[in-house]
Amino acid sequence: MRQRICLPRRETGHYLMEIDTMKHISSFLSLATLFALVFSVAFPAVSSAKHPTYRVRHVREIVVYPHRPRIRRITKVSRSVHADSSSGTLSMGLRASGTGLDGQKLGLSDVENPAMGGIGFQLRSQIDRNWGLELSTDVLHSDATTKGFTQTTVPVMLSALLYMFPDSAINPYALVGGGVHFTNLKYMDGKFEHHILELAAQAGFGVQVKLSDRVSLHSDLRFLSVYKNLGNVSKVSSSCVSSKANGVVGFCEGLNGMDPNDKFNLGAQFQAGVSYSF
Repeated sequence: MRQRICLPRRETGHYLMEIDTMKHISSFLSLATLFALVFSVAFPAVSSAKHPTYRVRHVREIVVYPHRPRIRRITKVSRSVHADSSSGTLSMGLRASGTGLDGQKLGLSDVENPAMGGIGFQLRSQIDRNWGLELSTDVLHSDATTKGFTQTTVPVMLSALLYMFPDSAINPYALVGGGVHFTNLKYMDGKFEHHILELAAQAGFGVQVKLSDRVSLHSDLRFLSVYKNLGNVSKVSSSCVSSKANGVVGFCEGLNGMDPNDKFNLGAQFQAGVSYSF
């Protein structure tokens, strides 16, 4: 059973106005909601830009540190150039020399083969650390002018050298070699002169002392064996007879006492000098 509520006319009109207002507001809200829905669907980028979405992500980072470099210590062994005999493959040197031989040459004077001295030149080449070669020449002259006799010898020798301690500044060595002796004999102040080409062999030992990388001192003792090679006695006698010495009574007759079996002179030679290595 419905009940009717009767209101006065004045209040009734006021109530109806409120109802109309509520309807308008409800319609506006519905329309705004619809418009917002359509806008979000049509323009999603703008909507998301105004209201971005934040997501929490857990990322695992792996940090790789470089390995510490390994340092290898290498011990390098180097030979001292000062102590190495092979610092130069070629050396030149000057030397003083003294020589003495036993016996005689032609037998025309009792002062033959006197002690001789002089200077010389040597050229040494290093083959390896221990072995070397030496080419040398000297000019040896006798100071004795007793009885008017002088003797001059120019030896040209080639020898092999064996160094004992090539890494030491003091380096002993041994040598062996051979060559020729150009010997000139003058009798009676040059009235008779005879030239001999002799074959020679030598062996000895010495020591080399390095003063620097290039300069060294050396000294050695060499034992000599000299083949006299005098030639034919008759030819030597004929040469003496045809010389100015023939005027001296009995001088050339001394050749008759030559011993054909006496072919060698033995002796020794001492040398000392300085050399420069290249």
